[in-house]
Amino acid sequence: MSAAQTDFPIAGPGVVRALLWATDSDAAELLARELRAKGFASFATNAHSVVGVFADDVALLAQVLGDRLDLDQRRHTKALILNGKAPELGDFGNIQTVENLVHHHSSRWLVKLLDERRFKSQMQPIIEIESGRVHGYEFLFRGLKADGSMVPPVDMFTAARDEALLARLDACARDSAVRTGARFGIKEKLFINVLPHSVSVAQSSFTDTLDLIEAANIEPNRVVFEIVESEAVDDINELSKMINFCRSAGYRIALDDFGSGFNNLSMLIGLSPDYIKLDKGLISRIREEPPTWNLVANMVDAAKQSGVQVIAEGVEDDRTARLLKAMGADFLQAILSDALKIYRLKLLNNRYPLKGGGV
Repeated sequence: MSAAQTDFPIAGPGVVRALLWATDSDAAELLARELRAKGFASFATNAHSVVGVFADDVALLAQVLGDRLDLDQRRHTKALILNGKAPELGDFGNIQTVENLVHHHSSRWLVKLLDERRFKSQMQPIIEIESGRVHGYEFLFRGLKADGSMVPPVDMFTAARDEALLARLDACARDSAVRTGARFGIKEKLFINVLPHSVSVAQSSFTDTLDLIEAANIEPNRVVFEIVESEAVDDINELSKMINFCRSAGYRIALDDFGSGFNNLSMLIGLSPDYIKLDKGLISRIREEPPTWNLVANMVDAAKQSGVQVIAEGVEDDRTARLLKAMGADFLQAILSDALKIYRLKLLNNRYPLKGGGV
């Protein structure tokens, strides 16, 4: 790979030089033009397929490259970040694909967020459909920017593509859930999300979670570990072993996002969870789509025959709540809209009437 001229340009303080090996000269010319349009100054090299740019923010350069190049281009375009006057022989061992450069810098903000513990858990109630009483709370993990504004969980889990970082993110979410439940003195059940690959005796971070639950004096039978079903389960037998271990210690198990299409039947039969949580994408359609209503009704029936309790997620209106109650669902979960607050108050008042009347 030839790239450097004899008079390699010197950058100012805090500015690095980047060499980018494109797939051909046309791709290099297009890339240079797009980088200049984004404010990056370029410099000439003695190879037509190599682009030279100055950058005072490598993370920003990585972000722009990630936005402008598709996955195949990122994998076939090489990058070298330099601090010296000219590349030396040893520098060429640091050449990487743009895909690796993008991945490394796209997750740095997340590592910093976790290092500084800028995150919290929000509690969402799970309501008994017959009585209106709160059965438990799911703890929803949220990141916090430096200014205190919220980072959506999808942004964090998308950035955590590295297996080790994903495991750390999952562990922080569990840690936050347990500490939040303990801080607020929650006496109902605590529903805590876990990724399947985190549920292993060999994962010290998971045993750390169990130790934290014990230290917080939270009884195991009040903790429900939700297996996030959208994550691929490579070995259902290994997962089953860990679930049996948790269950033998008194913990409960739920399958999250049931009905979203991944391993539904095999997991229901093979893992025998205590709960399934019906995917909110299905629940939102049962009012208007008879085939979806029929599908959900069959799922509820299959769960009941297996002795599994059913939680319906994403319920935001009275009619959907009543349809689910008629199907035999056990619990509702949602941010309480005005309609659901009235529905719950009516149930509570009917079952536990207030003196002198009520709602």
